[in-house]
Amino acid sequence: MYVRLLLILPAFVLAQQVPQYRIGTSEEQPTAPPPSHPFEQATYYGAGLQPGWMSGIGLSFRVTTPLRWGGEATFGILKLRDFSFWCLGGELHYRLGLGSTYQTYLLAGLGYYSLSTDTKESSVWPVRFGLGLGAETFPIQWLALGAEIAITAYTNGDAIQVLPMPQFGVMYYFR
Repeated sequence: MYVRLLLILPAFVLAQQVPQYRIGTSEEQPTAPPPSHPFEQATYYGAGLQPGWMSGIGLSFRVTTPLRWGGEATFGILKLRDFSFWCLGGELHYRLGLGSTYQTYLLAGLGYYSLSTDTKESSVWPVRFGLGLGAETFPIQWLALGAEIAITAYTNGDAIQVLPMPQFGVMYYFR
């Protein structure tokens, strides 16, 4: 009896170590699920408004790609009787997370701000750049409300200032 047990036991151990493969057609093999959000399937564009002290105040245009990269350009101008203000800026985005009602992303931005009056032209800390984190929520399909916080550097004429600057926006996405 012990001899039979000693002969059966190694055969049992070897049988447990042999990998089990399922042989079948490719139709029977499970496939990866398709991307769940349209931003993962195609390039989308957005148009909206953004007030921000890093990359611009005004009208915004945005591009987001399935490869997680995107960008934004912002331009604004305000002309009153004795002064005019304008700014131009842009951002580069890298998407971190995407759900059915939100998206988060890293951002790098740059902006130029100018203020001129009838008496003189001056800059309002003209060049600003920063790095930060942004998030958008979609309360209605394709309409996004966004908020960004960026560590922003600029000069006030005397020294370089580094501060966290918030930005907000409303964006409508389309193809």
